[in-house]
Amino acid sequence: MQTKSITVSQLNKYIARVLSTDPILMSVAVKGEVSRITKHGSGNWFFDLKDSGSKISCFVPSSRVPYIRYEISDGMELTVFGNISVFERSGSYSLFVSDIQAEGEGALAAAFENLKKKLSEEGLFDPAHKKTLPAFPKKIGVVTSPTGAVIKDISQTLRRRNPMVEILLYPALVQGQGSAATVCEGIKFFNEKRPDTDIIIIGRGGGSLEDLWTFNEESVARAVYASRIPVISAVGHESDFVISDMVADLRASTPTAAAELCAPHIDNLKDRARMCSPSAVFEYLSRRMELEMSTVQRLKDNLDNAALNKLSALSNRLSLAGIELKSCDPLAVLGSGYAAVKDRNGKWRSRAEGLSAGDLIKLVFSDGSADCTVDEVFINE
Repeated sequence: MQTKSITVSQLNKYIARVLSTDPILMSVAVKGEVSRITKHGSGNWFFDLKDSGSKISCFVPSSRVPYIRYEISDGMELTVFGNISVFERSGSYSLFVSDIQAEGEGALAAAFENLKKKLSEEGLFDPAHKKTLPAFPKKIGVVTSPTGAVIKDISQTLRRRNPMVEILLYPALVQGQGSAATVCEGIKFFNEKRPDTDIIIIGRGGGSLEDLWTFNEESVARAVYASRIPVISAVGHESDFVISDMVADLRASTPTAAAELCAPHIDNLKDRARMCSPSAVFEYLSRRMELEMSTVQRLKDNLDNAALNKLSALSNRLSLAGIELKSCDPLAVLGSGYAAVKDRNGKWRSRAEGLSAGDLIKLVFSDGSADCTVDEVFINE
């Protein structure tokens, strides 16, 4: 019996229909090692998942990338969740990925370093971007589990240190699937709905690297970075360190430490108030005024002395100039027994040359003058 022929397209369509309706292939979880990962400009991810004997192509559409909790790289051990999909044009199939789970501490550590490097290169850890916490906050928003120890520790610490501070809780998941989204929503809530909040604390108690992974997710890091309200990251214990710690405006070693960092103790405020009381201020101002008056008097004395010295110096210079000027006065010379001669035109004459017998001249003395007639002129040879 001869089999009826079909086209290649018909065959591939049939294979695609069979694979897409198979109950096992519609939802699979496959464990393996990542290799040849490519993150396309369109936002899609492509990589191979392999073991010692085989490999399968994997595809993460751009619409699912924001939900992937890990920044993956070659060599990481993953469990990939999805379904088998056939590309009819090429007749090939691949694993259409909907979610990824990192396997083991090594894979998590690699994902941590991958995201850390990426965000650092983008400048999300830049100290210049970090905001200063207000000195006297009135409202503190807390994004954490409503039933965990974190909100209890923060509340007790704040009430003990400063009962005037208002605590606003945004209940969030802090572990597991969907937890990162609720933390991001909490940060967004305070920025948009309660912009009068002075500080936001995000955090949770201690745990394994996987337990704390919510605060290592890219979406949380970007939400912290975008917050207009200063954010304190308080995750785990003192030895724990997560990505949100590096992006936040301040890192606290524990939730209790976060509460202590953002609210000054009421007793310290009372001491400051006593220092600023009217009597204390008056006493301070009096002492300061006495000191300033003493400084002013010293400067005045110095200025007076300097002025007197300057005037004395100028007076001496003036006296010397007067003596020198007087010595150059022709009348002063005449007082020594000399006389000066003027011709009929009133011009001073210092030479006999040019005079003739009968010329009229004037002799000028220190105490007066005399008109004379030249009888005879003698020229020295």
